[in-house]
Amino acid sequence: MQAIHGDPLMRVSSDMPDDVIVLHDALARLREHKKGEPLTLYLKNCGTALRFLQVHLAKCYPGEPITLTGDPRLMERDGKPTSQTTSARILHGEEIPVDPNESPYITMSRKIAEAYPKVELEADWSSAAFWYEYVAIHGGELKLEGLREDSLQGDKVVADIYAKYFGVQTTFTDNGAIIANRQSIVNRQSSNRQLSIDFSHCPDLYPAVALTCEKLGIELKAIGIENLRHKESDRIEAVRLHEVRNDHRMAMALMCADFPVSIEEQACIAKSYPEFSIQFSVFSIQHITPIKGVNDDNLGKKHALSKLIHAATSEYVWLHDDDVVLPEAVNNVQFTIHNLQADLVILPLKMESEHSKPSLIEQLQIAEYAAIQELTIRKAKKEQAVMCSGANLIVKREVWLECESDLHPEIPSGDDMFLLEAVKRRGYKVSVIDKSSYTAVVRPLTSWKAFFKQRMRWAGKAPKYTDRDIIRCGRLVAVANILQLLCPLIILIKFPIEYKLIKAREPQTKWYVALLLEILYPFYLLICLIGGLFRKSW
Repeated sequence: MQAIHGDPLMRVSSDMPDDVIVLHDALARLREHKKGEPLTLYLKNCGTALRFLQVHLAKCYPGEPITLTGDPRLMERDGKPTSQTTSARILHGEEIPVDPNESPYITMSRKIAEAYPKVELEADWSSAAFWYEYVAIHGGELKLEGLREDSLQGDKVVADIYAKYFGVQTTFTDNGAIIANRQSIVNRQSSNRQLSIDFSHCPDLYPAVALTCEKLGIELKAIGIENLRHKESDRIEAVRLHEVRNDHRMAMALMCADFPVSIEEQACIAKSYPEFSIQFSVFSIQHITPIKGVNDDNLGKKHALSKLIHAATSEYVWLHDDDVVLPEAVNNVQFTIHNLQADLVILPLKMESEHSKPSLIEQLQIAEYAAIQELTIRKAKKEQAVMCSGANLIVKREVWLECESDLHPEIPSGDDMFLLEAVKRRGYKVSVIDKSSYTAVVRPLTSWKAFFKQRMRWAGKAPKYTDRDIIRCGRLVAVANILQLLCPLIILIKFPIEYKLIKAREPQTKWYVALLLEILYPFYLLICLIGGLFRKSW
């Protein structure tokens, strides 16, 4: 409406839904468009932006060489007119005959067109559906700010559906609504109940309602959901298979019903609800930093670690080395349910020099570390974790204490790797968070002597490994480098693979630095493996 009337566009921020940001940015670019010049507008996977812009271009930019494009799924969407197409036509002043059976969405559009610019922004009732789902399944009470009892939105019917069928009551306040379900879980569940609900005028509510019914043992007959096959995903199939399919509503509905949703899958939620998060109800964490001479009683890092963790009182401990730059999230720890189901969480590390122009040895370490980190994160995401680092690691305190006997106190290194092995051997869950706000920074060593001393210490624990994934990975690395020593041309195969790993973490790495590392690596590996057999002190 602001674009149609030539008014200033509202400001947007990064915490707003993608639908709003994408449409706003497209309209802003159109205002700068010079007649006759080609323009391409990329709309991600925002069907709302696509429908409104199709009409807007036809009405306000007829014949202009403007192309609308987006993600592959958006390009697959059914091109037939929808209620959003009709809504856009109404907002542009087109006379659309009133249909007694028209959807509430169309009615809302008529009222907005008539009332502009007096319309007040409301909270989104379709997004509130996921919290109704959560309360229906788990019980309890939530306050949802910004919801209005006199809302024009058709999806406000979610309050009636959940009151009638699931016992969730809504009480409106001056600035929102309180939703509550105080029934016991026994009363909420029933294997004999059957429901028939018509979603023709509220299709966005289907994923939340369908998964609520499934969790409570209720058979649902859903009417009027045929068009859901053409949304961000085939939502009918996605609900049946419990799949996210890069669909924001599916991710939210599955999370509220306690189905597993990975960190990567949660990213699509930003499309409509960037701040959506289900927090663990009781969670405490303590940061632990073993420091030589301060808390090790001159008995080494493992003794210091044990002493600190035994003295801890929190549910989780977040381990750091004393020479790391702590991550941004260190003072604002928030985890989703998915994260907190893990007993050990691998966090990312980044190696950076303190100098504006790193020396050659520093550049080689940074490149090597990038490859190690990329491999670490990739394997952990596949539930085949082969590495972790005590420089940045979160573990359940009770799990660490149970595994302490397997940390090999006679070996000066490996408190982290032996912990990973023990956690996997006992069947505990290992997860990973690959986010910049959780990334700690480590510094490269500045002398070759210190470098080889550290690497020999790392290699000294290798003979004690028992984990199948770790051993398999180690053997693969060893064999590949031995083959390179025997046949240098193997580097033509190895280098592109490992350079890709390096660039994934350190895009600025020069190719010749990575190549030099590749040439030297077999010799370096051999020296460290042999030296590690005799390295008995820190």
